[in-house]
Amino acid sequence: MAGENEELERIIHAATNKFNQYAASQTYFIPPQAHISIDIESNELAKVYIDVEHNGNQYHFRSVEEKDIDDVHTYLNSQPAVRAKYSNGQICSLEQTTSRIRTLAGRFENRNSPLYLYSGFIVTDAETDMFIGMASLGKGTEPGTTEMARLNRTECWNHSSNNTTAGVNTIGRKIYSGVGTIEACALVQYATRLKQDGYTVDGHSLQAIVSTARTDNEASWKSACKAGMALDTVEVVERHGTSLRYLLRKNI
Repeated sequence: MAGENEELERIIHAATNKFNQYAASQTYFIPPQAHISIDIESNELAKVYIDVEHNGNQYHFRSVEEKDIDDVHTYLNSQPAVRAKYSNGQICSLEQTTSRIRTLAGRFENRNSPLYLYSGFIVTDAETDMFIGMASLGKGTEPGTTEMARLNRTECWNHSSNNTTAGVNTIGRKIYSGVGTIEACALVQYATRLKQDGYTVDGHSLQAIVSTARTDNEASWKSACKAGMALDTVEVVERHGTSLRYLLRKNI
């Protein structure tokens, strides 16, 4: 048992050093600027749009709607590769996807919901309207925290960190690089805007945005790091399985 504990401590120490060394190398990174629009209609239906430019591409975030169920299930939730390092690593049924999308869409329909955050976005190429992925903020495990979540179709992954074949993040003549960074930066800026506008999480003022990422999922934790999230600890999060994860946090 002592030997196992020592080995775990060694692994955690190495993972901590790896994150901190990467964070130190990103001191001069300038996050892409998110242009955020929150429109509240007379029936209290919210319409939220976020536009971001990065590496020559224009990206558009818009409120999730029920019409997005097929895209989310086809490109994300039914794909083992996409889900492998996300949450518990399991794919979702169409019924589970439908329930999730309806929950996210409902956040934009009822200003008095317990969460009280307008969040859950479909991310597209702003020029072609091509589906790229989904990003959202939800309730964190601590009062006043909101947790970041992101999933993207495999064709838009950065090959250097997630894939073994160069060029797989190319669709048509476009090369998508840094999509996760765009989403993380946009969500951090959006959370900051929500706090400024007085939104709460279950009645608590927003204090921090948090995220978890498996230590072997470099695309996830590196993009969060670029968005200004710092390492809180390295541990196993039971609800996400047995893999070690970085617990990341940015106070807002």
